[in-house]
Amino acid sequence: MRRLLLPGCFAVLALSACGGDSNLPTASGKGSIRAINAIKTSPQIAFLIEELPLAAVSYKNSTSTERYDDLSYAFNFEVVLPGASTAQRVATELVDMVADRDYIFVINGVLASPTITLWEGDERTWSGTETVFEARFGHAAESWGDLDVYFAAPGIAPVLGEQLGTLSFGQILPATDIETGDTVLTMTAAGDPATVHFTSSALTFEAQNALVFSLFDADASETAPISVRVYNALGTASAIPDARFTPTMRYIHASVALGPVDIYDTEPPVTPVVTDQAFGNDAGDLPIAIGATTLTYTDANNISAVVLEVATAQVAGTRNQMFIVGSDIGSLSTIITIPDRRPVETLVKFQFINAASNHASIDVYVIDADSDIADAFPTQFAVEFGQSPRISSLNAGSYDLYLTLPGEKTVIAGPLRIDAALGDIIDPVALDTIDPATAQISIVSPP
Repeated sequence: MRRLLLPGCFAVLALSACGGDSNLPTASGKGSIRAINAIKTSPQIAFLIEELPLAAVSYKNSTSTERYDDLSYAFNFEVVLPGASTAQRVATELVDMVADRDYIFVINGVLASPTITLWEGDERTWSGTETVFEARFGHAAESWGDLDVYFAAPGIAPVLGEQLGTLSFGQILPATDIETGDTVLTMTAAGDPATVHFTSSALTFEAQNALVFSLFDADASETAPISVRVYNALGTASAIPDARFTPTMRYIHASVALGPVDIYDTEPPVTPVVTDQAFGNDAGDLPIAIGATTLTYTDANNISAVVLEVATAQVAGTRNQMFIVGSDIGSLSTIITIPDRRPVETLVKFQFINAASNHASIDVYVIDADSDIADAFPTQFAVEFGQSPRISSLNAGSYDLYLTLPGEKTVIAGPLRIDAALGDIIDPVALDTIDPATAQISIVSPP
């Protein structure tokens, strides 16, 4: 087994290694390596070549592609498990790398003892004149069985016998060259093209690209049951949504200056999707159109009293949320976010939004229950009004949540008691009060 050593010769080897012929293997070329995390509830997993850390990878993502000599290596995987303060080694995969080969390590199974599946293929080289891209299709969705994969022009229905291949969990199909132009990715039950489990909108990929497509189990942030990612040769991931699944919007009334409202999602407004929504309330997840939508807020029960119009655009299969904010009617605006709803089995996910327009910046303290804020440091510093959610990781336990002025211990809201278990997601939001010197905390309840 070859080990990664520091440059130079160790003293003990000075005579035999530095002064004479070496018995170490000699590389003849390089191969490519990357790792994909396919454990739905996992935190980031560290990927190492021997003892050298390469990157940490989250669910459905890939590490960047690296090239190494075609020698033998131990590839290691580490993660911080519940109750541990440092990363634990949970898997090792021994590989004799071959020059010009591409190695993708897919991590699935149980986090404390995962299975490592190796997807191999040839590195693609291009002459510069090709009009095709290369596609490989992998299956990393543990809850799904065999699926047929189709790639065809828009409007062409799947026909048995024209599939690129049948995928079982853990497999990857051989590389296929596909002409550029609009194409649609469809996956059906094996041998049954009428039972469609996934279909994309029209996709266009540039020529001379080597792409890997993989399906995963969707998580709670998505409305479709299957999630698909495409990775380029660098390891960069892009989502491919299922075009059949409507996105959702969660409307949250966060303007202390605004009375009850009705919300319309058609232009012109006809029938409200939310009626008589008061300050501090949310309407839960409601369907919204794919693509551009104009949302209209009016005074409750008065369609002609428009208080705000908002142009939005939603991607198929996503879950979105919108806060209407403002300390006075003349400054109404919205905060639109895509919340992270994927639970992680090893931690508590704490996601904070500052929707209190009277406070341009807030420090957030999450401290052990009944402890003194005077002895604590902020969990999140200077969270700006309207900023995308800040995410912090907590252990299971009982906590007190305080909000303070930035850089001070002047409490503007709290304490609010939080009892959290591993896998929980806590979504607090800061709201204005009638007194501009204070704020209040609301917890956005799970859908």
